[in-house]
Amino acid sequence: MTAVLKPRPRLSHVGIYVHDMDRMLDFYCRVFGFVVSDKGRGIKMPMQLVFLTANDTMHHQLVLASGRPADATFSTVNQLSFTVTDLDQLREVRRQMLQNGGTDVLDVNHGNAWSVYVDDPEGNRIEVYLDSPFYVPQPHYDPLDLTLSNEEILEQTEAHCRRDTGFMLREDWQKKIAQQLEDQG
Repeated sequence: MTAVLKPRPRLSHVGIYVHDMDRMLDFYCRVFGFVVSDKGRGIKMPMQLVFLTANDTMHHQLVLASGRPADATFSTVNQLSFTVTDLDQLREVRRQMLQNGGTDVLDVNHGNAWSVYVDDPEGNRIEVYLDSPFYVPQPHYDPLDLTLSNEEILEQTEAHCRRDTGFMLREDWQKKIAQQLEDQG
C-alpha cells in the first residue's frame, strides 16, 4: 500500500454522460431531490451540461453531460471531482498529480471555483477544485494562472465575474438555492 499524499482532497461531485438529458434530469430530480443550479453549453467541451444540487452550500453535486455514445452500454463517468481548502493545496495537489503520472493538465477559473483538471494514468478525468466567494452562471471559463499570488487570483476572479450579468456573491446564491430546495418540499 502506498502512503497517502497530503493534503487529502475530498470527493465532491461526479459528472456522467447521458443519452436522454430530459429523462435523466427528471430521474435525478424526482428520486434524489436535486434542483437545477445551472445549465448551458460547454466552452472547452462542446456539450450540453446540467448542474444539479440538493445542498445549498454546493453549486453542484452531479453534472449531466450530453454526448454519451449511442452504443455505450457501460458506465461513462465524465469526471471525478475532489475539493481542497485553499489555493496552496490546489497547487500542491496539481504538482503531486503530475509527479505521479497525471497528464493533460488544464487550469480553469470557473468564476465560482478554481479548478485543475488532469487525466489519471489510464485517462480518467479528475478535477481538483475549491470554491471562490463568487457565483456566475455556469459553464464559465477563464484561464487560471496558479503562478499568481492568492490575492491576485482573487482580485482577477472578482473583476471577471462582476462583468457577468448573473454575478452574485456565493452567500446570496446559497440563499437562492436554499429557497428552491425549501419550495420543492
